[in-house]
Amino acid sequence: MKKVTCVEIKHSKVNAIHVRYHGLIQKLTATLSLTFLSLGWNSTVNAAEQQIALVGTWTLLPNAPLAQKPKQASEGLYQLQVNGDGTLTPIKVLKMKSPSWIVKSKDGRFAYTTNEENEGAVTALSVQKGKVEVLNTVDSHGGHPTHASISLDGKFLFVSNYSAFDKGRGGVAVFPILPNGHVGEMIQNIVFAEGSGYVKGRQESGHAHSTTFSSDGKYLYASDLGNDRVYTFRYNPNNPQPLEVDSSRDVTLSHGSGPRHMVFSPDGKHAYLTAEMQSEIVVFNVQDGYLKKVGQLKLIHEDKTPEFKSASGIILSPDGKYVIAANRGADNKLLVFKIQQNGLLGKPVVYKANGIEPRAFSFDTSGKYLYVTNVFTNNISLFRFDAKNGILKSIGDAAKISTPTDIKFFN
Repeated sequence: MKKVTCVEIKHSKVNAIHVRYHGLIQKLTATLSLTFLSLGWNSTVNAAEQQIALVGTWTLLPNAPLAQKPKQASEGLYQLQVNGDGTLTPIKVLKMKSPSWIVKSKDGRFAYTTNEENEGAVTALSVQKGKVEVLNTVDSHGGHPTHASISLDGKFLFVSNYSAFDKGRGGVAVFPILPNGHVGEMIQNIVFAEGSGYVKGRQESGHAHSTTFSSDGKYLYASDLGNDRVYTFRYNPNNPQPLEVDSSRDVTLSHGSGPRHMVFSPDGKHAYLTAEMQSEIVVFNVQDGYLKKVGQLKLIHEDKTPEFKSASGIILSPDGKYVIAANRGADNKLLVFKIQQNGLLGKPVVYKANGIEPRAFSFDTSGKYLYVTNVFTNNISLFRFDAKNGILKSIGDAAKISTPTDIKFFN
């Protein structure tokens, strides 16, 4: 800034008046400058804190007795603005087929969604300054891809194809993530062909449902709902095919469990797995990549009939002190468990999901609000979260979206 030189003014009466007014003008100018600067700074801060939500959906209407027909079928992936009271305002829709699951890159600049159709696909998205754009779409190499995860180093995307309509397809497919955020062509495919056959109509073959990395990023665990097993793979990003089978660390669950999703405690010493068809959480101690079962908790009373048993998602609270899980079917509840010092889970506090088929749920980036996607009632229910006590308070619906299946948040 150019230096301003002040000239001394002789103190005549007229000059004194000029000096006095000049001083007032300077003070007023400085005050206004600080005010505008403050407003500009607050505007910048607010813009930086502004969130958007991406909501995944099924674009085909579910053929289920409890499913309520929406006014209009979903058209794809929805972008919504997060309001100050936690509600969501739709901004636009990116038209695509059944973007049912969303995973975000570590820096939040990119997102990837599974397109859960008979002929599955994976779509890469750019999420920059509130603008969401499709980068590219590739074949998922299986049917009904229902989940995806990213290696901790951000180099690979792992897609769980629930169905295998053709030999050599299905299971877990591995894709490189390119520097520009695009998804590359598949470099590895691990087929889950064998099912336990215990639950008729659900376990005739393998069904990859999710993949989860250990906290140190060395191991990938793949849940096979169809064979009641969690398979373990060593991860080496420098190999042409980054996953190496490590059957010594596999976990076999009781018949008819149907492992679905898993999360690790923040310190990596414990893991929590939802078993969909038994409607329970299985608790493990973790040491050197081995999962040792130490607990098992029912999400619903043991004497309930099968239509009540349908565990879905599982997440940690933002501070890592609580586990939140859901049970669907004829139950439709959220359960909040406090993690004990030994890693086991305390007695849950149970809440109505305020919808039917609570498939997935996420906290916003502030950690103040929990959003639940209720597929069959076409709504996203909203809860305020008390982090100190782990309590949820229902505050109605955040938005009405046809057949919502997942929700993720971006700054």
